[in-house]
Amino acid sequence: MPRVRRFVFLAAAAGFLLAGCVAPGGRHGVVAGPRGYVEVGLASWYGMDRGRVKEHGGATASGRPFDQNALTAAHKTLPLGSRVKVTNLENGRTLVVVINDRGPYISGRIIDMTLRGARILGFKEAGTAKVRIEALP
Repeated sequence: MPRVRRFVFLAAAAGFLLAGCVAPGGRHGVVAGPRGYVEVGLASWYGMDRGRVKEHGGATASGRPFDQNALTAAHKTLPLGSRVKVTNLENGRTLVVVINDRGPYISGRIIDMTLRGARILGFKEAGTAKVRIEALP
């Protein structure tokens, strides 16, 4: 196979494999590499966990204590420790948070922010907002 055709074939194959890793919403399993990951959807803030108030200081999926005043968030598939820029598309406010927990577990939501994050982004009272999340290197 000529060198150029082989390169095009390998690039296309890699593209198909990576496309499954970054498809927004509905995918289960951890995203292999978050670089370039962008997702638009509904954000919420979590002080509730399965119908009861999530205890400040309780364990998160990362093993660190839950801190409602930290700039952290929960995401279903991004690797724990990933940094993401969250932009509230309703008011333009932006914030960088670290993914340290799993969730949200309510259909249609893509990220759960801490109380502090929701306040900074301006949706604490509303409870949810349309956001864009972008993984940072």
